Amino acid sequence: MQKMRERLAAFIAPDPPEPPDPVEDLGRGLKPGSEHYRAFVGPPEDYDLLAGIQAGLLFACGLREDHHVADVGCGSLRAGRLLIPYLRRGHYTGLDPNAWLIDKAIEHEIGHDLIRLKAPAFVHNEDFDLSEGHGPFDFILAQSVFSHTYPDMTTNGLRSLTTQLAPGGKIVATFATGKENTEGSGWAYPVCVQYKPEHLFELAERAGLCAFPLDWPHPRQRWFVAAAPEDRASAESLAASVRSPATETIGRSARRRSAG
Repeated sequence: MQKMRERLAAFIAPDPPEPPDPVEDLGRGLKPGSEHYRAFVGPPEDYDLLAGIQAGLLFACGLREDHHVADVGCGSLRAGRLLIPYLRRGHYTGLDPNAWLIDKAIEHEIGHDLIRLKAPAFVHNEDFDLSEGHGPFDFILAQSVFSHTYPDMTTNGLRSLTTQLAPGGKIVATFATGKENTEGSGWAYPVCVQYKPEHLFELAERAGLCAFPLDWPHPRQRWFVAAAPEDRASAESLAASVRSPATETIGRSARRRSAG
């Protein structure tokens, strides 16, 4: 009888594998810039890591629930999916020219119920214009934005953001470092624009800001904080006090995930 069962089993085709659940399609293995809401904004293996790094830095800088936050280059709400639930209703603004990324993030990451509950504002332009958001802002977050802007766009972008800061507000952002400054004009995506740190801080000064490096982890870029001249002392103090003991650990984690 057992042999008969085995012979019958050989003629019965196995059940076909179930198709992947689109909600759980995380885009892992795709190249950065691919047409997937997680991959388009960077290595999908680092999506969760960069979300935590950004939120953690804002908390280290003193973020509280009643602050107003602008997430410039919010993309598919990588940081927004952590910030929107935390902040008070109407206190989050996401800026990105690609509306489809936000739509996909709402569908797959946070849901429409949270949007109704927290009432975030979303604006779409390439001019760093936050006038239709919930400003003025205590924190303006710009992770991996100025790594895709040439010097003229970086200066104009920082100048525009300066006008949208609340008194005492801070810009917390990243840039890609290099031995030479990348020349060009406007936007560059998905390629990266590199800056010598001193040149990036010079551009911030031209935009009417005081900028200081931040000791906070990032797999590929460097953080800085910028503020209006009247808030120079508080920005400099913040840069001196913010420290992450997990820099090496996070760097190793990112390398392992990317290698996988």
